[in-house]
Amino acid sequence: MKLIKAGTSRLNAEGLIAKSEYVEGMMTSNANFPTPNPTIASLTAAREALVTAVANANSRAIADIAVRNTLAVELRILLVNLARYVNNVAAGDVDKAVSSGFELAKKPEPTTHLDPPVRLEARVSDFEGCVDLSWKRVEDARMYQVYVTEGDPATGTWEMVAVSSRTRTRVTDLTPGKFYSFRVTALGRIGEGPASDVVSGRAA
Repeated sequence: MKLIKAGTSRLNAEGLIAKSEYVEGMMTSNANFPTPNPTIASLTAAREALVTAVANANSRAIADIAVRNTLAVELRILLVNLARYVNNVAAGDVDKAVSSGFELAKKPEPTTHLDPPVRLEARVSDFEGCVDLSWKRVEDARMYQVYVTEGDPATGTWEMVAVSSRTRTRVTDLTPGKFYSFRVTALGRIGEGPASDVVSGRAA
């Protein structure tokens, strides 16, 4: 489980040095991570080598800049591998993970709403007393609830007649030849979303 991230992708050489120094301090003698892989000693050695290379690169010599860039990549790889080790050892424990000095991985924002289903269609079924319904998938929906009314859709009583995990269902036990009105709602983590537009269909 990914609790923390290396957070190195946008860091330049100086940023990697600062990041490594902080993580080294947090990981040294950290009882939560008794056998770091890679070792903290290897991280320290890579950081110190990069510090020297950054200073040498101030000469603007192409060779010195190339060495700095190569050592920056090596330190970045060590930090990424250490972050993987932390995630594996932490095993879902957030407090343990952040004690490493790495930052929490960004979590997706929870869904705060559900859209109404759209493109609801009612078709005459091949089976007597049935109407076949279909609609477009709603993002973050887990299930759909199907409602029917025999009266005026604006004032009639709506009855839930089906729950489906798919974007289609067959409404059964209807009076053959009779017209009905239908609407559908999506169900998700936050509960039930708004209803679709109403469509009418005749039972086979």
